[in-house]
Amino acid sequence: MATAAEAPASAGGLVPHAQFQFAQAAKEARPLRALLDGPPGSGRLISALRMASALGTTIAVIDTERGRSRQYADEITFDVTEMTSFDPRDLCLALYAAASYDVVIIASWSAFWSGPEGVRDQVAHRNGKGGKDAAWDEVRPLERQMIEAVQCFPGHVVGILRNRLESVLITDAAGRTVPTRVSMRAEARDGLEYDVDFAASLLPTHELVVTKSAAPTLANEVFTDAVAVGAELRKWADEGIDRAPRVDMLHRAYDGEATYESLSQLALEIQERRAAGMAAVDHKGQLTTLGDLVSFRLSRAYARGQQANAEQRAA
Repeated sequence: MATAAEAPASAGGLVPHAQFQFAQAAKEARPLRALLDGPPGSGRLISALRMASALGTTIAVIDTERGRSRQYADEITFDVTEMTSFDPRDLCLALYAAASYDVVIIASWSAFWSGPEGVRDQVAHRNGKGGKDAAWDEVRPLERQMIEAVQCFPGHVVGILRNRLESVLITDAAGRTVPTRVSMRAEARDGLEYDVDFAASLLPTHELVVTKSAAPTLANEVFTDAVAVGAELRKWADEGIDRAPRVDMLHRAYDGEATYESLSQLALEIQERRAAGMAAVDHKGQLTTLGDLVSFRLSRAYARGQQANAEQRAA
């Protein structure tokens, strides 16, 4: 432990800390992260597609509902991939495949929470001798990797959530007690709304009730025009200093001619744009992250450089 005499000298005020320093903040332009939830028949998917049409030109849909999104292909132009197993790592790979699109819609994101091979399913499969806590310890990293892949996607992301339906007894106008199905909370992990910029619930009337919005013009409002909502969100997302993850980072990470210097520059840009968690695949075709991919390539480039220097000295 340093004594007072050993402490670094300062011309005045506190001695600057090398790791944590503060600078004036400025609004950053970054892709939108949005959630839409609602009961069956509320128009979640068509609302998401209409929003997406205002957010960008090219749209990809990750369809977990037996191709249901195709029913809207006559209104909105989009590409689609269908999924039947919902391991969180598969969503990461689908996001990697969709990296060149302006907007990706996850329809529905709830499947990766409660569907076959989803988060809850994997916890149930692992719930053996170690108990449920140990199972969650194993699955949480997969869930966090999925969330990080969404956060680092280079385009806009609109996630659709299903709402749980439960039967309750209500008294009708005639005074009779009748069972009625009502929409409850969305099927997703607690606190998922903290990871997005915008969240809204769809009513059976197809009205869009905003529950969270970083764009102040949309906060705590009710809308019927999803295209107008998307246009306002794009305007908000585009304002500020460009710090968005970019798909060209993936291309540069895979460049066979990349040097140690160019990869070092890329690593700095990845850090600056908070893109380390972007989904990628490694040289074996396995899921990884952009940050880990570049770190691996840097280590290989460094080793080659060291070997070349050794050969030169030997010659």
